[in-house]
Amino acid sequence: ARSVLDKEYSQGKGLTKRARELGLEDRTELLLPEIIGLTTSEARSRDWGDLVTIHRDHAMAYVWSNRRGAQSGPVLRQAHWNVSAMKVPPPVRCHATAVCISSCSNFALVGTKGGVIYRYNMQSGIARGSYPRDATLNDNKKKGTGSGEAGSLDRTMRMLEKKMRVDGIAALEDDEDNAEKAAKSKMEERRKARLLLARHDNAAVTGLAVDSLNKTLISVGADSKLILWSFATQAPHRKSPIYLPSPATKLRHVRDSDLAAIALEDYSILVFDCEALRIVRRFGLPVPTPSQSIGPSPPRHTAPITDLSFNPSGRRLLTASLDNTIRVWDVPTATCVDWMRFSTAPTSVTLSPTGEYMATTHLNKVGLGLWCDRSFFQTVHLDGGSTLAEPAKMDDPVPLSEDEPTDAERLEADFAAAFNINAAQNQADEEEEEAGQADVVPKDDGLITLSGLPPAHWKNLFHLELVKERNKPKEAPQKPPSAPFFLQYRAGESILGNPNGDAPGAETTGAKDGASGEKELEGWDAVWSDNEEDDKVGEAVGDDTDKANESPKKLKGSSKGRTTQAEAPASRISTWGEGRSAQEGKRRKMTHHRSHFATLLVQCHEQGSASTSEPTFAEVTRYVTTLGPSAIDVALSTLCQGMHDLDDGLFLLYLASSWLLECIESRQSYEAVNAYLHRFLSIHLAVIANIEDESQRRGMANDASPSEEIVQRRAELLDAISKLRASQREADDKLRGKMQNTLCLLRHFSRMV
Repeated sequence: ARSVLDKEYSQGKGLTKRARELGLEDRTELLLPEIIGLTTSEARSRDWGDLVTIHRDHAMAYVWSNRRGAQSGPVLRQAHWNVSAMKVPPPVRCHATAVCISSCSNFALVGTKGGVIYRYNMQSGIARGSYPRDATLNDNKKKGTGSGEAGSLDRTMRMLEKKMRVDGIAALEDDEDNAEKAAKSKMEERRKARLLLARHDNAAVTGLAVDSLNKTLISVGADSKLILWSFATQAPHRKSPIYLPSPATKLRHVRDSDLAAIALEDYSILVFDCEALRIVRRFGLPVPTPSQSIGPSPPRHTAPITDLSFNPSGRRLLTASLDNTIRVWDVPTATCVDWMRFSTAPTSVTLSPTGEYMATTHLNKVGLGLWCDRSFFQTVHLDGGSTLAEPAKMDDPVPLSEDEPTDAERLEADFAAAFNINAAQNQADEEEEEAGQADVVPKDDGLITLSGLPPAHWKNLFHLELVKERNKPKEAPQKPPSAPFFLQYRAGESILGNPNGDAPGAETTGAKDGASGEKELEGWDAVWSDNEEDDKVGEAVGDDTDKANESPKKLKGSSKGRTTQAEAPASRISTWGEGRSAQEGKRRKMTHHRSHFATLLVQCHEQGSASTSEPTFAEVTRYVTTLGPSAIDVALSTLCQGMHDLDDGLFLLYLASSWLLECIESRQSYEAVNAYLHRFLSIHLAVIANIEDESQRRGMANDASPSEEIVQRRAELLDAISKLRASQREADDKLRGKMQNTLCLLRHFSRMV
C-alpha cells in the first residue's frame, strides 16, 4: 500500500540524455549500485542534503535531500579519485563499508575496507582529513602540498627550531641526564606503538558513530577492535584500542544516553558506555561446553544478527537475527524481556520516535511490517528472574502481490472458478444486497450518526467553485482554419440515383414531408418572431385549436387530434403548472430540463412513506449517496433555473427543502446532509431571497396580482426554509454542547494523571 507521504528518490534530471550521449543502450547502466548503508540527520536539512548513502563495491558516498526527494549536493570523494568509469577506479581497499553523520550535520564520515575513515564536508564535498591522520599525508604530497612547499607548517616549525638552537635554547637539552633521555625515548616508542595499534590495518570498518557533543568518533572493525578518535585532532584516544571478544558486524549509537550497541560474529551483543569508556553490558553470551555449563543456558541468537535498534530512552535494545527472531533486551537488568518469531527472517528493525511502533523488513519481502507495543495500552508484567521458554508466534501480514502462486495452484483456481460460477454470482448478489441494506442506524432516537461515505463525496461540495476554476481549460477551443463559419447545405444522393435522396415511388411521402417542414418552419417563426401582431395571431390560433380539441366529433374524425392526445409529457414535473398556462391561453415558449433527482422528489411526495418506520424521502437520500460531487451539483441546480422558472421550480424547491428538513430532523448522515444543505443554499439563495423580498413588498402594497396557488407555494417554501434553519441550528447547538462537554472531561482526566 502507498500513502501520500511515500517518496521515491531519483538521481536527478537528464539521466536518459546522458546515457544517450555516452552511447549506452539504457540508463540503467548509469544507476548506482545496491545501497548497503545510509544515515540521516535533520539538524541542517534546510541548508543542504540530510541523507548520505554508500553502495556495494563503490568508494564514493552520495548526498540526498529528503525535502526534494532527489540527489542533492556534491559526490563525497577524495580529490585524486577518478569519477569517470572510463578511467582507473579507486582501489578496492577504498570501497565504503560504513557511514555516519556528525551531530552538527556538517560532516559525513565514511569507513572503508582498508580500515581508513574519511571525513567530508557535506555542503562542499571537500575532504577534511582522515582517521588515522597520516592516511592522507601521502596523497597531499602527491598533490604538491607537502612540507617542502613554502607556507607549510612543517617547514615553519623547522625554521623556528633552528632559530631556537641559535639562541641557546637547544643547549639546555644537552645538559639533561642520559636517564631522562632514555625515559623520554621509551615513552615516545610506546606512543608510536600505541598509534600503530590504534588503527584498523587491512580490516574493514563495520560501524561508525559520533557522540552527542561532537568530541569522540567511535569505530569498530572486522579486526575485533573498538577505537575512540578525537573528532577535532583526528588522533586516537589514550585508551584505544579496546579489544572485543569477536569481530564486530554492526554498531548502533543512541545520543541521548550515549550508549553504543555492538553486534559480534559470535551472535552476542555488547553495550559500550561512551562516557565511561568501558563495556557495561553483554547479551547472548556464547553457549559454554557441557562440562562448564551449570543451569539453563542464557538466551541468545543462533544466527548472525542483521540489525540493532534502541528505544528513545535507551533502556530497551531490539536485535533482529537470521534465526527468524527478534529479541527485546532490558539494558538496566541485562535480561531478555520479549522474544518474537516470524515466518521469514527479519533483515532490519527500528522504532518510532515515541517508541510505540516497531517497523520491520523481512527476507525476500519488499513490504514493511508495522507492530504496536502492548505496554502502551495495557499493563505488562515482566519477571526478570525467569527466562522465556518459547517465542511468541507473529502472524506478519503478507501482501498478495508478492506471493506468486505456482502452476498447480493456478490450475486448481481455474477449475474452482469454472465450477463455481453460479455460486460466485449468487454470493456477489448477496453482498450487493447486504451493502445496499447496510444503513447506519443510531442506537437511540435523536443520536447524531455519520454517513460513512468517502470524504471526497461531501467535502468537495464546499469547494466546487474552486475545483471548477482549476479545471477550466487554459485556452478556448479553436475552430479548424479550413472549415468556414457557415456550411452550405446540399442534399445527398441516394443509392437509387435520386438526387433528393428519396426512392422513385416515394413522391407522396416527399410531399407530406414538405408540408410538415413548412408547418415546422411556421412554428419556429411564430416562436422567435419579434412582431406583436404575430403573437396575437398565434394566440388566436391556439384558442381555435383548444376549441377544436374540445369537440369529441372532431377528435374522433381527425388523426391529428389523436396524435395530440397521445403525446403526453414524459415527466410529471413538466406538467405541474401547465394548467394555469392553458387556462390563460398562453403558449409556453421554454421548457427546462429536470434531473432524475427532481423526479424522485415528486414521486416520494405523491406516494408518501411506504412504511411507518421509513422516512418519506428515504429513496431520495439513497440516490444522492450514489452520486459524485459534480452530479449532486447538477441535480440541485436543475431544480430551479431562476425567477423565470418559478412555475415548476417553486414546487421543486419546496420539495427539496422538505427533504433536507426530514434528513436534519432524523440526525442521520449528519456531515453529508449539511454538505447537501450548504450546496442547496449556495445555488438557490438568490431565488429564495427574491421570493421573500417580493412577498414582503406585495404584502405591504396589498398587491394581489399573482394567483392564489403561486402565493400559497411561496408561503409554503418560506415556511419550510424557516423550519429548516431552526432544525439545523438546534442540531448544531446540541453537537457543540456534546463536544464541549467531552473536551472538558478529557482535560479534567488528563490533569488527574
